[in-house]
Amino acid sequence: MHFACLEHHSEKSASKISSSESEEDREVRLDLKAGGLAGVWKTVKSLITNGPYMFLVLFVTFGTIVVSGFTTFGVKYFQQQFGLTASLAGVVFGQYF
Repeated sequence: MHFACLEHHSEKSASKISSSESEEDREVRLDLKAGGLAGVWKTVKSLITNGPYMFLVLFVTFGTIVVSGFTTFGVKYFQQQFGLTASLAGVVFGQYF
């Protein structure tokens, strides 16, 4: 494969991406290039006010907390609930979860 065709393709992609960029995104990018913090705060604000993004962040955070709590105390729960020894409860818990 000749690399010249890749450069030509990447230039097309870059121009297509830059043309679809909104004015606010361009301002943020320019602020960040200039080293200003204004772009960072604009970006944080746009992320916080993005409903689907915040929903996913909260959903994943909540799921991680639940899973970590369950894995921490799951073996002890199996011991107490089903009257298993610690080793058997660990094997059963590891087998299925």
